[in-house]
Amino acid sequence: MFQTSFSSAHIGSDDLRAYDFSKPMDLKSWGLEDSFFPEIISTEAFQRLQYIRFLGGIDYALVQNPNGVWGNTRYTRYQHSLGVARLSLMYSRGCELTDRERRLIFAAALLHDVGHAPLSHSLEPVFHEAFGIEHHQATRDIIAGRAPIGRSLSEVLRRYGVDVDRVTALISGEDPSFNQFFSGPINFDTVEGILRTRTYIKPATSPLAPELVVMAAVNRSTPADQEIVDQFWLYKDQIYTHVINSRTGILADSACQLFMKRHMADIGKEDYFSTEEAVFKKMPGLRNLLKSRNFENLVASDTITVTMRRFFIDRRNSFFERDDKKRYLQARTSAKLEVELQEAQNAQHTGDLFGDRGN
Repeated sequence: MFQTSFSSAHIGSDDLRAYDFSKPMDLKSWGLEDSFFPEIISTEAFQRLQYIRFLGGIDYALVQNPNGVWGNTRYTRYQHSLGVARLSLMYSRGCELTDRERRLIFAAALLHDVGHAPLSHSLEPVFHEAFGIEHHQATRDIIAGRAPIGRSLSEVLRRYGVDVDRVTALISGEDPSFNQFFSGPINFDTVEGILRTRTYIKPATSPLAPELVVMAAVNRSTPADQEIVDQFWLYKDQIYTHVINSRTGILADSACQLFMKRHMADIGKEDYFSTEEAVFKKMPGLRNLLKSRNFENLVASDTITVTMRRFFIDRRNSFFERDDKKRYLQARTSAKLEVELQEAQNAQHTGDLFGDRGN
């Protein structure tokens, strides 16, 4: 399946209205009569994502007292997944996909993160080390109904005739269909996720709307389309430099992993499919540590080895030839973060830091 342009006649007003990262998609406003969409959203497996933070521990460290305004808001994997699904539906309209294709890519877009653990990537390395579970396999198990939490979800997919194997192939990037918007560097997930993460940076401005990046990546008919997609890729480099691989980002992930290792006697494999509230109860003090104004001075760790990622454009490869894997590139290097930070020694010196007050 390879579409070369959108049909503007099929792009509705809801597709291009101001993008709300907190409420990216309202099914009623989208006028979707197909009962498949609300049914799959209401499944236990997808609803759990309301209780999984988008950036894991980084959410708490960067946004310590959220008030809902731009630049001071925490997000969830649920909100992000609805945003990715919205982009897939806009694409379905613009490319005039069949109802069967629309259900397929909606399911893949909506469920691409359904296998994330509480605190997402912050805790996943420890879950993988201790129990051999990570989000790729967990996603497959949930969608196939092998994980108990995914049984109702799997039943909905099969009842509506959605090819479960095709859904997982799209999510894993093995299926290059639909302009490679699941398998290529410029994909629904990355477009939504990077522009969402950009709202954490102060001053928080994000002149690019996710829908515009998708439209430009499909159409590729003018220099303006190239400028939009190229700018998005440069934003991705900024996000990894200033958020994901920032000192705060690295230390937030490290703190979560250290806490989990210290509480392994209370953690089981089943906790992977639980919520953040559940794991915070088993790791008292972690949430308030992440939210502390002195967070970076309270984390104890040895030298941390991290994989740094940078993103760049090879302009020798034309944007208009649609070979994104040659144009939009990344480089990975191993780096060490030297820290000589002391963990708070006495609870009385840190007030209620090691309590658990929610939020």
